[in-house]
Parts: sequence; structure tokens; C-alpha cells
Amino acid sequence: MPPKQHRHQKKDKNDNALQNTIGFVPPGATLASVSGYRPPDAFVNRIDRNIPVPARLRHTPVSLIEAVNDFHYAMMNDEERNNFYYEVLKKHVTPETGVLEIGAGSGLLSLMAAKLGAKWVVAVEGSEELAKLARENIRANNMEHQVKVLHMMSTELKPKHLPEPPDVLLSEIFGTMMLGESALDYVVDVRNRLLKPTTKIIPQFGTQYAVPIECDALHRISSVSGWRDLDLKHMMTLQDTVSIVFAKHYGIRMNSVNFRRLSDPIELFRVDFSSSNRNDISRRKHFDVVAKESGTAHAMLFYWKVTDDEFVMSTDPEDTVNNFPRDMQWGQALQLLDASNGPLPTPVVFTEGKNYNFECNFSGDRVILHMQLCPESGNGEMTECEGKTT
Repeated sequence: MPPKQHRHQKKDKNDNALQNTIGFVPPGATLASVSGYRPPDAFVNRIDRNIPVPARLRHTPVSLIEAVNDFHYAMMNDEERNNFYYEVLKKHVTPETGVLEIGAGSGLLSLMAAKLGAKWVVAVEGSEELAKLARENIRANNMEHQVKVLHMMSTELKPKHLPEPPDVLLSEIFGTMMLGESALDYVVDVRNRLLKPTTKIIPQFGTQYAVPIECDALHRISSVSGWRDLDLKHMMTLQDTVSIVFAKHYGIRMNSVNFRRLSDPIELFRVDFSSSNRNDISRRKHFDVVAKESGTAHAMLFYWKVTDDEFVMSTDPEDTVNNFPRDMQWGQALQLLDASNGPLPTPVVFTEGKNYNFECNFSGDRVILHMQLCPESGNGEMTECEGKTT
């Protein structure tokens, strides 16, 4: 049986320390222990008084409404994603299986586990409104006896909230960048405090990739040199070659525009969610990249693949051609490239067969990364980027 709902729990003094080591807090989360936490702003306060707002939306946090409309609906309609989780769960759920899901959202994955006959399911969700909706979804499917929703962050979860250590830990807290929503940190926290050695973590493996691409369509919306005989190149002093931008925020699907991959994929890192920690990913890494085609590398394209047994979930543009919801939910990420550190960005030009050295720097929590081309030495060989700033 699922555990009883715990209300009015006292905050453990360690909750603050746990959560503050993790960079990402989900939209709509109501965790008073988060450093710098402010109550969420009600949707009605963002709308002009002359515009009618339905009662169902008036007092809901803006960030939650934005998140649900931005990607939750697309996520729940990603059939390949849903099938990935269902097929993996089917291999590991029995009538004796206890399942813990963190970042439960709508409760869909927890409902899958229950539908497959799990002994008990606990779904943990940090947003009060989403937790309420998950309970409604569970009630609509007559599974209240099997699934319990707890409104809390997973960092607040204690053994007393569970009937026993779970046999399966389930999560889908990936971002457009695989660790963009601190997926590894949240899993590691639960793994260290609440799991037994035999607990199956779903999904188990994930790999973040990058590949330099030539893309004229992207170049035309992210740079300018002039118009007819007018020189406008000084606008390029403001070109952002530091930030990572989601393709959907540029208004494009990468599989709907022409681009060329100028090298083989670069494996930036690979994690085993059952054993890896953030420190297993070096904060600075170098990659030797061989150009398989000549061209101008306008950007690095980032995508990931998550695997479990023979099942694969991918954001590679080649794998999302027929999956519009996945591109609207995750899609891919892009970082514009600069070959120098001069007053104006310098194009990164690839020559087929030539070797290029790229440096990848990660933030402390490994959520953010940045790639840059290292300069050539006097003899034409690539050197490390030591001392180069961006």
C-alpha cells in the first residue's frame, strides 16, 4: 500500500543545504527552503485588468502556466517518449515492485507503473498546482489506492515518506541540454539517501553530444554584414557566441532547415545514473575534432541520447523528423562559434581532413557549458585555450 500523506512536516535543517547545491528549481515549485525563494507571482497579476482571466488561471503561478503551455503538453503527446518509458518499465515492474518517481509532473509515468501492476507508487512533485493535477489524473483513472502524490521537492523526501526503499527510481527531468534541469544531481541525491543497492534507476544511461554545423538559415538570423553597399558589420560586436540558445527559441526545427555536419559527433560526456556523480564530468575538457567536410562552422549543435537496455530516446534532429512534439518540448540547442577573441567575431572555417581542438568548459553544477575553438600555434598545430577568455 502507498504511504499515508504527511501534512505540515517540519523542515529539516539539511533540506536547505541539499537543495541549494542543485542549480535547477522546477517552474511552480513552492519550496521555502530554497535560498532566495520568493512566492510565485499569480497569473492574474501579469494581465491587464481589462482582459478577462478565467478563474481556473487567476491565482496559478505564471511560471507554471508558461511551462505547461511551453512544453508539458508537447511532452505528454510525445508518443515515442511515452513508449520508451512504458517498455522499460514493463521489463522491471512486477506485482512486488515499489516505484518512486521524482519530478512527477502530470503523473503520467507513475500511472504507467501502476497500470503495469506495481505494488505501490509514490510520485513526488515540487509544484503544488501540478501535484493537485496529478492527483486528479490518478483519481480519474481509479488508481488512488496504488499511487500516492507527495507535494515536495525530492530533496525534502525522507524514508518515512515511503513504505520501504523503492525497487525502481523513475524520472524524466531532462532539459534541451541533457543535464539542463539538474537531472543528475536530483538522481544522485535520492540515490545516496533513499535507495538500496539493487534499485533499478530508469533511465540508466545518457550521453550529451555536440557537432559543428554549417547552416545558412541560422547564419541569416544570427548575424549581419551589410545591406547592398552599406557596411553594418559593427553590429557583430554584439553577437552572442557565449550563450546556448534552444533551436525552438530561434523559431526553427533543425530537421526542417538545411545544415551540414562538418565532423562526426563529439561525445561531451556520458553518465550512468546508477553510479555517476557530477564530479565524474571534468569542468574543462579538450576534444580533437577532424573535419569530414569543408565549410564554415556557424554553430555547435547539441543533442542527447538516453538509453536503457535496447531502448533509446534521442533528440538528434535525424531522430525527430516525424516527432514534432519532441522538437517543441526539447528540440536541440545551439551555440554560435567564434574563431578568435577579437573586436568582431571571426568565422570558424573547416578544411576537410584537418584537425581542430575545441575546449569545453562546464559550470560547477554541470548544467551550463561553453565550447570554443583553440588557436593554432606558429607551426599550424592546434594549441590549448589556456588564458583565452570569452
